[in-house]
Amino acid sequence: MININIRSIYGRELTGVQRYATELIARFPSFNAVGSPPGFENGVKGHLWDQAVLPLQLDGLLWSPANLGPVLYRPQVITVHDISPIDHPGWFDPKYVAMTRLLLPPLLKNVQHILTVSEFSRRRLIETFHLPVSKVTALPLAADGKFSPLTLEQQQQHRVLYGWPTRFVLSVGSLEPRKNLKSLFAAWNSWENRPRDLKLLVAGGQGKVFSSIGFDAVPEGVVLLGRVPDEHLPALYACAEAFVYPSLYEGFGLPPLEAMSCGTPVITSNVASLPEVVGDAALTVLPQDTAALREALRQVVGDAELATELRQRGLARAQGFSWETTAELTWQILTQEADRF
Repeated sequence: MININIRSIYGRELTGVQRYATELIARFPSFNAVGSPPGFENGVKGHLWDQAVLPLQLDGLLWSPANLGPVLYRPQVITVHDISPIDHPGWFDPKYVAMTRLLLPPLLKNVQHILTVSEFSRRRLIETFHLPVSKVTALPLAADGKFSPLTLEQQQQHRVLYGWPTRFVLSVGSLEPRKNLKSLFAAWNSWENRPRDLKLLVAGGQGKVFSSIGFDAVPEGVVLLGRVPDEHLPALYACAEAFVYPSLYEGFGLPPLEAMSCGTPVITSNVASLPEVVGDAALTVLPQDTAALREALRQVVGDAELATELRQRGLARAQGFSWETTAELTWQILTQEADRF
């Protein structure tokens, strides 16, 4: 029997971690879903339920797909998407950092196998926690099939329907320090002779916006969309002239892959896992180099030939990622580990 810990998957906003778990679960042949009762989905209560109650409900292998699981339950495979709370604790709530530092080291030592989503995260896990190389496997994420190009007529229809500007550059991600909006806004502000009708749309939960990223007000030409419904995202990507994602740290970085799947030219960072995702199909820059970021924006928006080349490369690159393949390989590991138990 393969059990799946779904405590932190459902009943909350869809993030990369939740998308990963739901996409794979939808493709698994059979499993036993184990979830917490109402009121114990998140926070300290959720972690206490994981540690004290969940193990008592199990018979067989457990897969915990959302970074943490019961420390003392050995027949377990865990997916750790990244170790950003360890690498950059200042970006997170101190309580969450303390919980991660307390639970993650003994958990990784005790479980049978560890999954992660990029070679970057795999290396960080092995180096930081001195894990055997054979204990950690990297399997990438993918873009859903709904992320695909639109015709010019379809793009115009969506712009009118949702009130989007005729010309815009897009950035997608929660408004938090690691998404590096400070550098993006600085690059945008310093772009002299920027086309007057070009806007920068930022889609993502607003959180502690400007106090955390160093801006007191929304820069001229920038539009904060807030959280965009998941069903609107494919069209938003496809209508953009360029997608820019100057993140400082990602375990995988799904938005650039989604943008490439929509045929949108991508500009992203040359750090962490992002070069693995985009390969040679995007312009990559040092994320805090605002001059390089500004120049990349200028090139993609102003050079139609370059934009076309990036679209073609991006579409080809995105086809190399598949939820079906990742689900199949994940299921193979789970069944292998279940047989060992």
